[in-house]
Amino acid sequence: MTELDSLDELGAEKRRPHAKANLFFAVLNTMTDGVMVVDDRLRVVVTNRALRELLILPPASEGQALSRVLPDARLRDAFQKALDGDPARNIELEHRGLQRRTFDVLVTHLPDHEVWGHRALAVFRDVTERRALEQVLRDFIANASHELRTPVTAILGYAETLVDLPPKDIKSLKKFTDPLFRHALRLTTLVNRLLDLSRLDARTWQLDLQPVEVGPLVQTVLEGLREASVDAGLSVSVHVPAKLPKVLADSGALDIVLGNLVQNAIKYTPPGGGRIEVRAREVEAQGPFPVSVAIAVIDSGIGINADDQARVFERFYRVDPGRSRRMGGVGLGLSLVRELVQAMDGRIELSSQIGQGSRFTVLLPAVK
Repeated sequence: MTELDSLDELGAEKRRPHAKANLFFAVLNTMTDGVMVVDDRLRVVVTNRALRELLILPPASEGQALSRVLPDARLRDAFQKALDGDPARNIELEHRGLQRRTFDVLVTHLPDHEVWGHRALAVFRDVTERRALEQVLRDFIANASHELRTPVTAILGYAETLVDLPPKDIKSLKKFTDPLFRHALRLTTLVNRLLDLSRLDARTWQLDLQPVEVGPLVQTVLEGLREASVDAGLSVSVHVPAKLPKVLADSGALDIVLGNLVQNAIKYTPPGGGRIEVRAREVEAQGPFPVSVAIAVIDSGIGINADDQARVFERFYRVDPGRSRRMGGVGLGLSLVRELVQAMDGRIELSSQIGQGSRFTVLLPAVK
């Protein structure tokens, strides 16, 4: 080996640690999980790009005390225990920056080294969406259980009474068969809507989008609800232009959408003298479609306050739970409406004022 070869090898040996360090930081900065390393004085010595972006850390955070960078007592205690030699542990950390985020944080000690000394490492995994989905699932189970319990208990009670009732006592029978039918209908509605939402979620409900005439469909929906509107003493009017373009929709899904909206209007409009209108018109430049059709269901009912308007399309959310239960509402109708409208490449809008009624407007692409 020549002297020149020896010098080249020596230079390569000196460059090797730098190359490894560059590789380490390159790998660290491509990770989607956040990484933080602290020293034995609880000062931040390393952070990766993911952590800085997730927590919006200042550029000069490295070298600062952990308590200044992330003032969370549980994180500080976990790092201290790791530095003291405790086994790796997980903690859940909530951080409020521009938005609230939840992190599953694994904290462990690093092997001591003559260069970097005594240090501990934390890996931050963003579990915000997972926790939100878990909460939705818990709420769903609680709400579904509650909604199912009420009609099932009522049906069971009335059925047990009917078993012991003399068959010729017609007058007494009617006192039990009417509520029995009402609760059975409520239970059927709940189960059907749950199944419909499940089919939409699982994408097993294949909508058949075809040109659909709005006028005849509206008339069919209103005919099916005529008895309910008459019993409530409500006037129902329809305003659909004769030359209105057809909409690109699934006729069955659109029937469910309009049926739910008109049913809601009947439920939440005080009986006697109230009015419900169904209006349709052609509108320009709505979303990606050059021409759309707007179908509005308008009532003169109790209205919805501004805070509730943002949530009425959530599953099981009801503006007035007491009124909904009395009238058989299960809090799934508007959620199903929105998801069906979106599945047909449309959107739904709401405008409402307390005491002055509500207007739900469905916008669907027009077929010229």
